[in-house]
Amino acid sequence: MRSDMYKVIVERPRTGAGWTKPGRQPREPDDRRACEGMRPRGRSRKWLNENLRPLQRWLERQAGRRWDAVYSELCKGVDRRNTVQQHIHEHLRDFVAVDVLEIGGRLCVARDWGGVVALADSRCDLYVDPRNGCLMRNEEAAADRARRRREHLLEVRAREAGWREGVRRLDDTAQLHRVDGIWYRVELAPVPPPRPSKRKPGACVPVPAFDALLRDKVGSCAGKRCGLYGRCDVYARSKRQLSQAELIAYRLRNGDGPDPFDPRWTTTRRERPRKCRGPLYFGEQHKEH
Repeated sequence: MRSDMYKVIVERPRTGAGWTKPGRQPREPDDRRACEGMRPRGRSRKWLNENLRPLQRWLERQAGRRWDAVYSELCKGVDRRNTVQQHIHEHLRDFVAVDVLEIGGRLCVARDWGGVVALADSRCDLYVDPRNGCLMRNEEAAADRARRRREHLLEVRAREAGWREGVRRLDDTAQLHRVDGIWYRVELAPVPPPRPSKRKPGACVPVPAFDALLRDKVGSCAGKRCGLYGRCDVYARSKRQLSQAELIAYRLRNGDGPDPFDPRWTTTRRERPRKCRGPLYFGEQHKEH
């Protein structure tokens, strides 16, 4: 083990306990303080500026070895009489699950709080295998954290892209909607403004327009159109069922199953460069060729 592993834990400068309410100042100027001390008032506290990443990297490199040998090497380079170096032993269980039990053929971790939990639910990246006493990697916990990280990233991207299940927004005039398990391309158009009435002067008559997706006339209520298209000033002028080639291009599938978010669906398909075969020569080749 490197001898500079414990040097990353240093003592921070002492700071004051915080702001305190000042008392009443003396009325006579001669009774006031002649000078103010530079030391902060209140009770100071001692903090440690810790960077345990070198310790974590060293422990990860020791995976596969006997835990007794790893712990002996760790204690050989760390002096428990030193307060700063003793801090390493206090954080050792944050990276290594030492108290591991085998219950019903399944590995579990006995924690100081929370009782016994499964090894996959432990936040330690390493554990001591009770069957052979070796330091092993917690692959189940790492895979579970990676899965939760991917799910969270997909949720963030879907929220940023304004994604909704069964709806894909192409541009301001075209969207993709899934109706009864079938994907359609919907062309949007602005709602026509009302025209003046010929019979009643000063009155306006709405222009008749038919919404192809709602299968109804465009009325004064824009709540359905706003919830469906994300805008209130447009309506579905026409719709067309997507072909198989378009479904493949947009990475969609007809059916009533779940519609998970795929951040790659908006990417354009890159055509692979076609291979060009050179001319074929038969027989012997001459020097001038």
